[in-house]
Amino acid sequence: MGFLLWYENGPMGVFIRESIWGYPIVLSSHAVGMAIVMGIVVALNMRILGFAKGISIASFDKLFLVGWAGFFINLISGLILFAGSASSYILQWAFLLKISAIIVGGILLKVVMNSVRANKPVETQKLLAGICLLCWTIAVVTGRLMAYLA
Repeated sequence: MGFLLWYENGPMGVFIRESIWGYPIVLSSHAVGMAIVMGIVVALNMRILGFAKGISIASFDKLFLVGWAGFFINLISGLILFAGSASSYILQWAFLLKISAIIVGGILLKVVMNSVRANKPVETQKLLAGICLLCWTIAVVTGRLMAYLA
């Protein structure tokens, strides 16, 4: 808990809590990063679930570079937002579920792509895509809930 208090009371924590523009700018950056990541995650998984069959799965490979940019925007802005209340967020069920869903969702995204490339049964691909979408949806919903539970 000592590190979290140090982080919370350090320059980032003070900035995000006390700057008039800090919180809105960082939160907006987090929303932009999330929109990029979720847009790609939803589009890919919906394609695997059978929508937009005219779009090849291989065409998503180039979008993953954009997705990584969105992920890093989220990571950096998330760490800054976390600094504002690190000691309380770390104990919050919504935060813990959000982080868990992001980790599982990220792993599943890779598993989904591997299953497509390995020509696994379509039912397996669709099941994985559905679970991946669920994980990312849980991450977004619990991220929003954090504001109401603090």
